[in-house]
Amino acid sequence: MKRDKLSSVILWSVISAAFIGPGTVTTAASAGALFQLQLLWSVVFATVACIVLQEVSARITISTGLTLGQAIETKFGKGNGFWIKWLVGGSVILGCAAYEAGNILGGTAGLLLLFDIDGRIYTVLLSFIAFIILWTGRGKWISTLMTILVALMGVAFLLLATQTDFSFSEIISSSFIPAIPDGAELLTLGLVGTTIVPYNLFLGSGISKGQTIPLMRVGLTISVLIGGMITAWILMAGTLSANFTSFADLANQFQLKIGYIGVCALGIGLFAAGFSSAITAPYASSIITTSVFGVEKKQTVRLIWTGVLAVGFIFGISGVKPIPVILTVQALNGLILPLLTFFLILISNDKKLIPHEGRHAQWYNVILILILACVLVLGLNNVDKVLVQVLKLNSTHFQIVLITSITFSVFTGWKILRIDSK
Repeated sequence: MKRDKLSSVILWSVISAAFIGPGTVTTAASAGALFQLQLLWSVVFATVACIVLQEVSARITISTGLTLGQAIETKFGKGNGFWIKWLVGGSVILGCAAYEAGNILGGTAGLLLLFDIDGRIYTVLLSFIAFIILWTGRGKWISTLMTILVALMGVAFLLLATQTDFSFSEIISSSFIPAIPDGAELLTLGLVGTTIVPYNLFLGSGISKGQTIPLMRVGLTISVLIGGMITAWILMAGTLSANFTSFADLANQFQLKIGYIGVCALGIGLFAAGFSSAITAPYASSIITTSVFGVEKKQTVRLIWTGVLAVGFIFGISGVKPIPVILTVQALNGLILPLLTFFLILISNDKKLIPHEGRHAQWYNVILILILACVLVLGLNNVDKVLVQVLKLNSTHFQIVLITSITFSVFTGWKILRIDSK
């Protein structure tokens, strides 16, 4: 039984490896540099929310035997289900491709801190290794590699976090007492958004087949908790810096405070974060292709993940940032996570679809709706930011975002009550 639990943890390490990428390092380090430990509670909240949503997604697949795409089609019908699958699945695959360049460049930036040679060599090397690993198509190999990379990240960022002088009581109080200082609103949302990643819900559903619900819960919970702790350690490491402007500047500040070991730790941690995400983004796109769109032909699946990896490589090697594409995908993905959360809530409460042993208690719905409200604020705020930037408006519209989010969450609660009354 212990071996089964260990195997489950290794399997689910893909999830923590997927959400800790260069974006997480940037966001968490910035939060620490600007606000010390004041935003640590948002990392705790995001970690718990990630566990809850991943658990629901995996439990649907395990209890029904259906992939997430099949469950959507069964719940909403072939017509509506078809469009929902394309909207959600298609947007998430585009998101994987749009951010793959950042993953590869993040891994390259980490290696450059350790060995300063032409960055393009690292970009080619990392892309080639990722291609070989993905071409094998062996999920166990990928899970084992992700476990190693997560361990590397953990050791590296824990080493940096231990260089801070916060007391245990300060860390505990900052972890559980919410506080949003002036100017920290976007970073707070960013910490949540970089932890609860839409494609991870599909990834979790895809890899959960063949597991039991208890084993899934053990592996998932331990893996995501480790990922949450690493994010917290990155935030704590960021407090060693007066400001976060670039990884090179951050490394210089670490070297001044704790010596060259700080540079090595940052380089190793950043490399592990970037390279692991550079593998899991294309891997997730292959899972979505099979589990959402029902594609079983190996050549087609390979074509999809190769395309995602190629987009990242091309933009990474050229240094050109696909800003219009990224803005569009940001807007789409800003709505995808709330929509996906909404669909998961409705599917998991469907008594005709979910057998008794796969259902959750009513108090779980309260947590799910609270999470829905939070990801709605996050998603709509991201869409609002994109619109403000594209249309060159004067300011964002947070009050409208907040009212809309609360209204939709109340509507969702009403939908659940109607389902229960039938």
